Amino acid sequence: MHPVVLSNQDMQMTILPRLGGSVASLTYKGRDILRPMKEGSQNPADAALFVMLPYCGRIRNGAFSYWGIIRKVPKTHPDFKDPIHGDGWVGAWRVAEQTDARLALEYAHDKTKGFPFDYAATLTYTLTDAGWDMEITIRNPSPLPMPCAMGVHPFFPKTKDVVLDFNSRVVWVNENDPIFDKPYPTPNEWDFGGGKVLKDAFNTVFGGFEQSAKIIYPDRDTLIEITTDDGFRHITLFAPKGKDFFCLEPWSATADAFNLAAAGVIGTGIRSIGPGQSISGRVSFKIKG
Repeated sequence: MHPVVLSNQDMQMTILPRLGGSVASLTYKGRDILRPMKEGSQNPADAALFVMLPYCGRIRNGAFSYWGIIRKVPKTHPDFKDPIHGDGWVGAWRVAEQTDARLALEYAHDKTKGFPFDYAATLTYTLTDAGWDMEITIRNPSPLPMPCAMGVHPFFPKTKDVVLDFNSRVVWVNENDPIFDKPYPTPNEWDFGGGKVLKDAFNTVFGGFEQSAKIIYPDRDTLIEITTDDGFRHITLFAPKGKDFFCLEPWSATADAFNLAAAGVIGTGIRSIGPGQSISGRVSFKIKG
């Protein structure tokens, strides 16, 4: 792998284009803001951050219906029984443009090698004075429409007193729910609006995300603010028990959204891209402290 390093006065980001266009490390004033990737790892799940496209989370049982046709989707990672997070995070991206503080990557997908639709994608990282911006675009080059979603999957260091602050209205998926076929109101104990210490384990997709979230480290006097454009109305909290990291992930659609939408569930977040058309999404991270 040939890493690309972006830097400005306070920040340094190392990106691995050939390994999902993922971020291997991100430091601000010499401090790790994201969990750094294990040295020498070739596993994209060890990355500090990766993107998800053209879907987020799992596709249950590796198949979904679109326009009345059953589409099969192969596994994307050997550690998961279902296809998960799309093709982009395990694919090889090409450097299209690079400056000291900006990198544009391109990815082309063949429908015979994963998700059953051809598509092209671009991913741009831009360092700012105290943070970074990401823009994702998915384009449909084929003569038929395709369904899609996108998301950003960062890994943050977990401390005993880290506070999360984000609003949600519903829970779409929770790891311990045996069945998820429709959302239900966010329970009070899972309501992070106004700020709450992250104590419990989570693997939960929330809906009604209001496009802004804060991560507060009182012991480090550091705040990270995540903002998104209107396309991201879901946010996933992944905080596995006993681990030293957690993930707070803006998603444009819930997990297994294609199957839920095919079953008539409203509000899953999936979008269809017409022939020759594209959709884009933007996520920004700002660091204070």
